[in-house]
Amino acid sequence: MPFTPFHLGPAFFLGELFEKRVNLISLLLGSIIIDVRAAYCLFSGCRPLHGPLHTFFSATLIACMLAWMVFSQRQWLQKITERLRIVQTYSFKSILMGALIGTWIHVLLDSFLYTDIIPFWPFRANPLLGMAGPGVIYLICLLTFLPATGIYFYRYSKRN
Repeated sequence: MPFTPFHLGPAFFLGELFEKRVNLISLLLGSIIIDVRAAYCLFSGCRPLHGPLHTFFSATLIACMLAWMVFSQRQWLQKITERLRIVQTYSFKSILMGALIGTWIHVLLDSFLYTDIIPFWPFRANPLLGMAGPGVIYLICLLTFLPATGIYFYRYSKRN
């Protein structure tokens, strides 16, 4: 994505759909954390831009680390989600599922667009490249953010 927050649309949508089974915080963080190295490379000039974090293998490792971090901070994170009227479970399973889905969605979406991504590493091919163009992927990201926002505000208004 040219703009990492685009990844929040599909993550937010899935988080709202599976509200009580998948931890939204870990899902949202997972959907953007993959671009940490890409952001560094964007400003420092290192190449390839996407590099080793944009593989399902690396995404899985990152998701496990992220899950541990979110789980260790679950008490204060739960206060935040309660204040936002988001019904969440902070079991390790729901946090890990959120982190895995978030990181994998990021790799999946970027795999359609960028030649420097090898999603199924150590296999060097990217069979997803070009199957959907940038316009389609960006539209999916935008169109999933809109109903997710609607679902959130509907639920927010119904909860005391």
